[in-house]
Order: sequence, then C-alpha cells, then structure tokens
Amino acid sequence: MSTSVRRLLDFLRSDDIPWLARTSFRLERCHMAAWGVFAGLIEGRTSRIVVAKTFEGSPLLITFVVATPMLANLLSLLWSVAVRGRSRRRLFILLAAAAIASFASVGLTPSGWIPWGGWVFAAQLALAHVFLAGIINVRTSMWSLNYPREFRARITGRLQGLRFLMALIAGAATALLFNADASHYRWVYPLIGAVALLSLAPMRRMPVRGERRIRRQHRERQRALGARRRGLLGGLRESAAILREDRDFARYCTAQWLLGSAWLMMEAVLAIVITTRLGLGFFSSALLLEIIPSVTLLASLSFWARYFDRVGVLRFRVSNSLNWFLAIALGLLGLVALVPGGHWGYAAAVVLLGLSAVLVGSGRAGGAIAWNLGHLHFAAPHNAELYMGIHVALTGLRGIIMPFVGWAALVWLDWGAALIACVLAGMGGWMFHRLARDAGRNARVSVDPPPTEDGV
Repeated sequence: MSTSVRRLLDFLRSDDIPWLARTSFRLERCHMAAWGVFAGLIEGRTSRIVVAKTFEGSPLLITFVVATPMLANLLSLLWSVAVRGRSRRRLFILLAAAAIASFASVGLTPSGWIPWGGWVFAAQLALAHVFLAGIINVRTSMWSLNYPREFRARITGRLQGLRFLMALIAGAATALLFNADASHYRWVYPLIGAVALLSLAPMRRMPVRGERRIRRQHRERQRALGARRRGLLGGLRESAAILREDRDFARYCTAQWLLGSAWLMMEAVLAIVITTRLGLGFFSSALLLEIIPSVTLLASLSFWARYFDRVGVLRFRVSNSLNWFLAIALGLLGLVALVPGGHWGYAAAVVLLGLSAVLVGSGRAGGAIAWNLGHLHFAAPHNAELYMGIHVALTGLRGIIMPFVGWAALVWLDWGAALIACVLAGMGGWMFHRLARDAGRNARVSVDPPPTEDGV
C-alpha cells in the first residue's frame, strides 16, 4: 500500500492509540461510520442546494438555511449548563434520536407548496440543529474524559476523518439522486434517518472515564456554592464570569469572532452566486460547495491533527487563519472575474472558485480540530462544558448575523462583500498571532510554566 493511500486511511488505525482509549475509539469509530452519512446531509452544504433547486428558495431563504445551524448554536450556552452533572452517554442518545426524528420528517414536506414548503423544510432542519447543538457539548465533553490530551487531536482527527469521508460519499450520492429527480428527497431523508438510528447502537456501550467522579464533584460544588449559583441562572453567571476573568480566552473568542464572521459572510455569498448566478446544475453546485472541499478536507486532516498536537492551539490558529484568508481572497477574485461578463470571465470565475473550494476544504479540516478542542486549552475539567458552551454560543451569534450581512453586502456592494470578508479574516489572523506571541513570551519568563504548549 502506498504512503499516500496509507495516510488517507489513517483514521482506521487504532494500534498507536493508548490502550485505555482504544475501546472508546473503536466504539466511536463504528458510530461515526453511520453517523457520517447523516452528517453529510444535515451538516453539509447539500441542504442549501436542496432549498434552492427543489423548493425554489429565494436568496433570503437560502441565506436563512446557511444561518440555521448557527441559529441553533445560540442555545449551546443553555445546553452547556443543562448537561453538567448528567449522564453524558444517555443524554447523547436522547438528543441524537430527537435530531434524527426532526431530520427524517423532511420526507413529509411537499415540494410544490411554494414558497412555504421551503420555509417548512428550513424549520425542520432548524429543529434538528437545536438538538445537534446539545450533542456538540456532550461529545466534546466525552472526548476530554476518554482521550489523553497528548493524543486527543490525533484521535478526534481520525474520527472526524471517517465522519467526513462518509459525509462526502453521502453528499455526492444524494446530489446525483436529486440531480436526476428532485422528488427523491421524500424517501432519501427518512432512509438516512434510519441509518443514523443504527449509529446509536455502539454509543450505548460507550464508557465515559471518570464520569462518576466528575458528577459527584459537580454535586458537591453546587452544594458549596449555595442556591444562588445553582441551576440554569447560576450556570449562566459562571459563564459570564469566565469571560470577565479569563482574559486570554476572551481574546481568543474575539479573534474567532472576526475570522468566523469573515467566512460566514463569504459562505452565504458563494452559496448565492454559485446556485443562482453561475447557472450550474445540482451536481456542479455541490461540486464547488461541498464535494471539492470535502475531498481536500480528507486529504489534509491528518496533517492538521499532527500539527495541532505539535504546536498547540494558538500557533495552529495562526496558520489556519492564513489558509482561510487565502481561500476568501480567491473567492473575491472569482467574483471580480464575473463583473465584465463573457466566456473568459465566466471560465476564470469558475477556476478561481474551484481553487477557493480547495483551500476551503483545508481550512475546514483544521477548523474541525481547533473548533472542537481549542477551548480545552483554557478550561479546567470541571468547567469544560461551560467553555465549550460560550464558544459555540458565540459561533451561533455571529452565525445568525453574518450570513445576512453577507447577503445584504452582496446586494448593495456586489464583490465588495468578499472584500469586507477578506479584511475581517486578516484582522482575526493578526489577533491570533498576537495571542500566540504573548503566550510565548509568558512561557519564557515564567519560572515554572504550566504545560500549555501541548494542544489543549
């Protein structure tokens, strides 16, 4: 077997993982093989093409579908408080089952009911994403307990690689099906929902190391804090205190806000331009928005995982920000190429958007690791859920704002929308650079520095 093929199939390995983590990894690997099919439709870019092509959605509705996952992420802060002290495995299964039921109900939505069918479709996806927002918190909490931090990026990178591979296959297959007959969604969504239900079987046997101790400590901490600090409001007060007191984490979240806002603007712009202005079919649109980025993601995921474990989250974010800046800049050039019109301008735009899609896939590969693990660089084990909740809620907040900003900027400024996104990406990358530089200085002057340069 060649080295390139071996690296591509790296996510199947478990022999180089600490033996205490192997059982959890193997069970979760079985889960991801089926869950990735589900993720390919609900988390991928296929939904925005479905709403545009099948339900004849307007640019506003397309933008709403782009923003839907982020809208649900706003609830992550509430989920982060609600899941503390509870059985992670049981809660994961309940939330997943609810998300699957909402997703499968899409098969009942009439496509001829225009425009309301498209809005019902968007509402069904939104409800599924509400439950997925809770799953994000539970899953990363389980990762923090089950996988040693020295191997965490490698392990979770492999799980993500398997998920993205299955998502790529599912996304490409459904794109071909929907390209042949848009009404196939009536049976495709329920069928994939059934596959997702099967993925929950391995999770029922998933061990969660140290959970009893963490839950006991949580109960003791709640009793010590008193009634005012218990429950939902108490957890929200703790979250607000984290942002006030942990200045480095607050700076990290600000940099993420700028970089994430840049891509969310650009993502909405590209979804509208590719599905409406270029006149591409279902499969060609999916090729630029989903398939090319997914192939690149799979090819680069193991590189980003090794790099994360080697340099830590802050230096990692600097490099990943540069990747995103270049991806957005190529998208900007593609939009500019469309301005004069003609065959050459159209061809140049498609080529530039294709190159941008390659870098988008690489950026998503790095983001899949840093987005799930970056908060653990700052969090202690007892409040990891709160740090993740803050991080995901801020993602949701910018996610419901910036796609609409991108849409409005495209209407009023055309390619100027992409220029604004470039500026925001550059600002975010510069903030990550300053944060990494300051962390390096603090590590050098500290007499007994904590081991922070290990990726968490």
